[in-house]
Amino acid sequence: MAKVVVHVDDVDKVETAFSNVHNLITTLPTSEIVIVVNGAAVTTLVDVMWTEFMQDNPQVEVDACHNALVSHQVEVADLVAGVRVVPAGVVRIVELEELGFRYLKP
Repeated sequence: MAKVVVHVDDVDKVETAFSNVHNLITTLPTSEIVIVVNGAAVTTLVDVMWTEFMQDNPQVEVDACHNALVSHQVEVADLVAGVRVVPAGVVRIVELEELGFRYLKP
């Protein structure tokens, strides 16, 4: 089983991240995947595209960086259902790498 952390910090890379995750799940269906969203990309976490992605891929964890939410004025209450808020995206990535997750940045 592959363990992958997908780092998305660029709004323009969200769709690419979705495609990467789809390809991982298709090829390695037992993969454990966490998407960590920080930077300007957190502004997309209020969009229905995330709801659809998460409904289609319930096995994928989506984590939002609290620091980025604050700096981009995104309210936690406005995030799509299922997004998990973590104190700092970079710390979450490091924690996952320490647990054996491979880093992927689209």
